Amino acid sequence: MEPALTNIGIVLPEPGFMDAVRRLCDEHGTILIIDETHTLSAGPGGCTAAWGLEPDAVTLGKSIGGGVPIGAYGVTAELAQRIAAEEEADYEDTGGVGGTLAGNALSLAAARSTLAEVLTDEAFARMIELRERFVAGVEDTLQRLSLPWSVVSLGARAEYRFCPRPPRTGAESAAAGDRDLEEYLHLYLLNRGVLITPFHNMALMCPATTTAQVDRHTEAFDVALKELCA
Repeated sequence: MEPALTNIGIVLPEPGFMDAVRRLCDEHGTILIIDETHTLSAGPGGCTAAWGLEPDAVTLGKSIGGGVPIGAYGVTAELAQRIAAEEEADYEDTGGVGGTLAGNALSLAAARSTLAEVLTDEAFARMIELRERFVAGVEDTLQRLSLPWSVVSLGARAEYRFCPRPPRTGAESAAAGDRDLEEYLHLYLLNRGVLITPFHNMALMCPATTTAQVDRHTEAFDVALKELCA
């Protein structure tokens, strides 16, 4: 499971939800696998580290290689022992990490560089600081214009949603979508030199993002909504 929904827009779990999932998995002998492919934006260790989660296994995607195709997973010592005890299992091919591109030099070099030099504690601290500045600018505009929209954040990532409070479920998030509004905002910002992620209304701060770029979005977003309201 993802610790937070992302493909339908950011939907954060209710307080206590992840603790209940862990408890139920323990009660029923179920392995809990946390997929951090999209939620690594929460911090260097994704939501697992940021929220103190205790999964049996964690999966990661190409973000750890700076976009170069790669994947990784980690397991607890207990689960590792259970896996190793399966003597008949096929660990090198269909049941493991073998294959044509497994462990290739390019992917491993990209991951080593990204984890050591890019996705660092220091970089995340600055990215999250810029995300907070981004959200503050968006919320200020929404309040001044009395628009019933909201903003949802996950570490270095934020999205504005067309509903008065952040969606609590995937269904609520889908219902809050508005294609015409999204197209208007994306095109308006693009024509003024601001390109946000071309799905949802997502802004993801990266180590190269600057304060000036965040403020440029705030300015263009403010004018776009003033014209919309007019």
